[in-house]
Order: sequence, then structure tokens, then C-alpha cells
Amino acid sequence: MWSVFLFARRLAWSYYEFMRNCAWENSVLKKCARPLLLFVAWFCFAIPCCHATEGHASFASLLAGGLSPVGLGGYYSTPARYADPSYSLSYYWMDEVDESSWNLSLEFGSDTYRVGAFFAFLSMDSLYRNLYSEFSYARSWNRFVFGASYGLDMEWVPGEEFWSRHRFKLGLNYKWREIHLAAMLSGFMDEGVAPVLGVHWMTDETISAFAECDFDYLYVGANFRWKFAEISTSYRFPDFAVAVQLSFNAGRYGASYARGFKHNSLGWNGVHVTRWLKDERRKFN
Repeated sequence: MWSVFLFARRLAWSYYEFMRNCAWENSVLKKCARPLLLFVAWFCFAIPCCHATEGHASFASLLAGGLSPVGLGGYYSTPARYADPSYSLSYYWMDEVDESSWNLSLEFGSDTYRVGAFFAFLSMDSLYRNLYSEFSYARSWNRFVFGASYGLDMEWVPGEEFWSRHRFKLGLNYKWREIHLAAMLSGFMDEGVAPVLGVHWMTDETISAFAECDFDYLYVGANFRWKFAEISTSYRFPDFAVAVQLSFNAGRYGASYARGFKHNSLGWNGVHVTRWLKDERRKFN
């Protein structure tokens, strides 16, 4: 996968250098250069990459922070988010073991409410299957967002046992200028409740950052944006772990590839394809 990405990057850069050095006074070349460049970039990156704001599989929690005030829902995400209507399909897999997850996220809404749905199918060898579905609703005001989610978790061993569990989430987000303070309580009915606290610095400029704590680990990360591309990084302390994501956007479409790993443990990989339903994504200024 990484070698494919490097090859695609070299190919796209070579094409860019060629077009820049060509005779731009040629009117036909002027009209065709930009569309061709976008086509080549999309072709090169749509297969190995996709756009995502966080790890959506249950084994890929590290990336952009589950308490982000915007983004498609995932296994660890807060329901207290501003609506940015869109949908996405993602696929995650583990290194060296046969464990993978298909995920579908949907989101609709306006400036006052958000409705979201998340579905995940996880398989581990031929021994275990898991189907998780979650539905969220959020109400937003000028500075506050409150949201709640209900999740149904169904697990089974093929040909043998089957069991199900119920999961709930409650989230709150408070906005002060470019700072978002967030909190979430989540847990299964047959387990205890887990709290998460976080702060996100969200801007429409080049850099955004976050820090979150679930009282076991501290997560910190940053996002670097350009016109068509984004790089997201996330780190966990203690028991150090890191995740990196490379994303590309063109109009209403996005694609990205994410990689997470830690010392002496198996890593994970994820690819996303996303389509936004509005011409412009939500702004925070």
C-alpha cells in the first residue's frame, strides 16, 4: 500500500512539473491543464486513500479525536456535533492477522440539528463476527451542542453462539471563539460508564489541533490543511502510539489513507471515500 502511494505521488509530481514547464500561452493547454491535473490526482489517490476525520473501526480509535465538533460518526465519536451533511464508506484492516471492518457513515441536518447513522461489520478469521449499528441526534445552538446516541452491538461465533448488547452515548460541546470544549459519557448497559474530556482548536486556516483524555490515555494531534490536501497526526500517551492520515479533496469528494501503529504491537490501516452533500463544508469562523 505504501509503495503504491509513493509511486502515485511521484507520478502526480512529475505531471505537475511537466505542465508547469510547458508553453502555457497555448490556449488549448490552458483550458485542459487543470482538469487533467485533477483527474490524474484523483486516479492516483482514490484507490489507496480516502477522506476521514477519525478512525471508525473499533480497533482504530486513534486519529482525529472522537470529540471533534464536526465529522461523520464512528465507533468512538461523540454525538454532539454540528451537521455537515455527507456520507462515506471505509475499510480497515490489521497487520499480520485476519481482522477487518467495513463501515458506512451517514449524516444529515442543518444549523439547528444533526441526524447521523453508523454501521460497522467486523470479522476476525472464521471465529468471530460483529455487527454494530448506531443512530445519533444532536441539537445545536449558537455556542452549545447536545447529542445522544443509541447503539446495538450484535456478536456471534459462526454456527454457534449469538449475543447482543445495548450502548448509549451522551455528548456536550461548548464553543468559545475558535475553541471547542467537549465531554462525553458512553458505555454498554452491562458495563460501566466511560467519560472522555477534550478541547479542540478549530479554524478555517491551515492548522487545527486537539487534546483528549479518557482517564487512561492522553491523545493529542494536529491537522494541516491546504487547498486540496490534508495531513492529520495523532499521538497517545503513555503506552506511546501514533497515527497519520493523508487526505485529498476535490469539490464534494474526498479520499484518504490512514495508518496507526505502536511499539511491539500490530498496526492498522484504513481507507475512506467520502461525498459531501453541500457545495461547501461547514466553516467555524
